[in-house]
Amino acid sequence: MSNTNQYEELIEHYRNWIFGLPDSEFLIPMLKARFTPEEAQIIAQIPFIGNTVEKLSQKIGIPSKELTEKLEYFAEKGIVFKNERNGVKFYSLCDSDFVFYRSTGWRKELDDWSYKMANPQNKYWIHAYANTFNGHETQGLRAIPINITIDDPRKVMPYEDILKIIENFEYYAVSMCPCAAKYNVDSEFHECNHNFERCLHFDDLGRYTVEYGLGREITKEETLEILKRADDEGLVHGVSNSEEGIDTICNCCSCCCVFLDSLVKMPGIIPRGHQPSNYIRAINEENCISCGVCVKTCPMKALELVDKKLVFDRERCLGCGVCVNKCKQKAIYLEHREGKQNFPKDGGELVMRLLIERGLDPNEAFRKNFIM
Repeated sequence: MSNTNQYEELIEHYRNWIFGLPDSEFLIPMLKARFTPEEAQIIAQIPFIGNTVEKLSQKIGIPSKELTEKLEYFAEKGIVFKNERNGVKFYSLCDSDFVFYRSTGWRKELDDWSYKMANPQNKYWIHAYANTFNGHETQGLRAIPINITIDDPRKVMPYEDILKIIENFEYYAVSMCPCAAKYNVDSEFHECNHNFERCLHFDDLGRYTVEYGLGREITKEETLEILKRADDEGLVHGVSNSEEGIDTICNCCSCCCVFLDSLVKMPGIIPRGHQPSNYIRAINEENCISCGVCVKTCPMKALELVDKKLVFDRERCLGCGVCVNKCKQKAIYLEHREGKQNFPKDGGELVMRLLIERGLDPNEAFRKNFIM
């Protein structure tokens, strides 16, 4: 089997799951930077649903002890996810977004391999992969508002209250922002001026990042401090797009976030890299002095100052509250959108929606990932 065939089999495997890998001249260079041909051949056989080493050994044809060593290596590289239930370890292949645009930049100290990976990552995102996200109704992250920016906090649902979400976890961890890292180490792109240590993970995902050196354990109090700092820096809180089972809070800057940055790289497209919150920006005209601070700080470029009057594009607004938090005149606030956003109930429903919106049959996709 040629090296190219091994990568093509891996591409096909990813395309049967939630995000896939669209064709591009930059795809094979990125895959070669991430995997050796031998690794690609093994990874193409690992399901996206968790299985024990014993079942994986039978499927792949590698003895359990040898396969365990390989799986642990892949877990350390952020390619395979490991969790444990009742003393039994389960391994699953991470989706393509996780493998190429999340775990590659979580470590505080990046190695030579991370530098080699950055340029093909960046070019592949801009020229191909971003289209996997744009135009779809359901996204992997949803915006969650800064608490103090909402007009009536009594109406806030628990899954929209970032402070209540934080209370639900047993384990807290933080990693470096992979989006900022991928630009910072690539000479063809810009450096981010924000604090890099801002990618928050909880419970199983948090334990995984700490076990494999992809992050460090922190306290709930440190988590709140990071969120407060993100508010001050004008970053968007993006959480796992479900009402239950949240395991991530990203704090996203518009200059580097692979979702928000699409707005700049692909003009004319209204990206939906973050699912909008249940809120939308509103204004008290009497307090507004047309200073333009909200225009400069809006991560979605939803505001424009024309002849000293604010022009607002409702379609672009995420309801993140960044503009509200930065308005010294207290002229802006968040109010409920008309109707209610239809967020997935949990991670399973999120996966189902992502598969359907990308033209895949969920039953077939799950069947291919189930080992008898």
